[in-house]
Amino acid sequence: MNRISAKRGGASSPTYARSLAGSKRTRARIRGAAFVGSLAFAYGAHAELLKFETHPEGANEAVHATVKLDGTSYEIAGTLAKPAKPPSGAKALLLETQPSEDVKPLALERGLAVLTLDFAKLPDKARAPALRDVLGHLRGALKIKRVLGRAQGSDADAMSDEAPAFDGLLLRDASREPAAPTRFIASWGADAYWREKPRVDFTNAAPANGRRFYLAGIAASTTATNCAAPVNARPSAPALRALFAALDEWTAKGVAPPASRAPLDADLASAQDLKWPKIPALPAPPEGARRVPKIDADGNEVPGLRLPDLALPIATYTGFNAQKDKKGPLCVAGAAIPFAATKVDREKNADSRSALVERYGSRAYFVATMRVIADKLVKERLLLQQDADAYVAAARSAPF
Repeated sequence: MNRISAKRGGASSPTYARSLAGSKRTRARIRGAAFVGSLAFAYGAHAELLKFETHPEGANEAVHATVKLDGTSYEIAGTLAKPAKPPSGAKALLLETQPSEDVKPLALERGLAVLTLDFAKLPDKARAPALRDVLGHLRGALKIKRVLGRAQGSDADAMSDEAPAFDGLLLRDASREPAAPTRFIASWGADAYWREKPRVDFTNAAPANGRRFYLAGIAASTTATNCAAPVNARPSAPALRALFAALDEWTAKGVAPPASRAPLDADLASAQDLKWPKIPALPAPPEGARRVPKIDADGNEVPGLRLPDLALPIATYTGFNAQKDKKGPLCVAGAAIPFAATKVDREKNADSRSALVERYGSRAYFVATMRVIADKLVKERLLLQQDADAYVAAARSAPF
């Protein structure tokens, strides 16, 4: 087990300084840390981050931390993964609060270590200070020069609150944004406008230290059950990988990321004013006053980042669905209503949307057009080449 004990004061304390000033052999063995630090929280709460330590676990290192808040201790578990090829320059770290396989492999490939911490058992008010102290300690213990953060929802807000601890943040469904100079890229999807508590949208342009991307036609949950309509399973991973690569370049080399693609006030409309096409089996949109992205003749959203499978769609993708069984669990997902294959099929079902053959003619045309759209997004740095190739490969299996 690897650990460093440090008295209150962190890297500036005599105990910590002596540890780092030891022999090269000693410093080479430093992989984790354990420390005690008193933290003052909002609302008068008081906590101590008692321990942070790691030990080998297969190809990675298991992480264990303990936070004491109002007399109660909370355990934080996680993993630390290191790149197969250590970077030749300054070390960098990506910290995420939920395990994921969309961005992590790319981060490792780009030479970043990835620390995943599970904050699920930690009270909301303890998350931001815990992030600050963990990162402050790791910067010294592991000689990390650049730290990126990736989180969603309340964890994303916690990272925004402790923005000075990070060089860059990749945020999903955050209600707050970090202040300068920390750079950030924020994204959200279609369900943000249709959930019970709709998103309070940013109506002004993003600040100079940030970019905003609305992932048009993508819903956060792709595995919901008890849904009346087929679940919208369009993945956000291709967009998030490209946005992470842009954030990495921005914080490491100063290369500005692509311009924001997010709805402003003129791109939104009252939900009651949307003119939906005739779509069989389309669930009724949720009731209540809300402003949502405008839609096209197919019912697909217009503003934001339109990935290839929305720019060249085979279905209508929404951010809402409905319960199949009213006595069952809520369906927290979007819907995907496929286009009919032929004109005869759509007329039989009173579907006003053009059929696949009507709009694309042949699969060869569909595949060729998908390549043009995907390559354009690669050139704009909004899609990685590997994901562009995957969209084209999927187009070869189009259902017509």
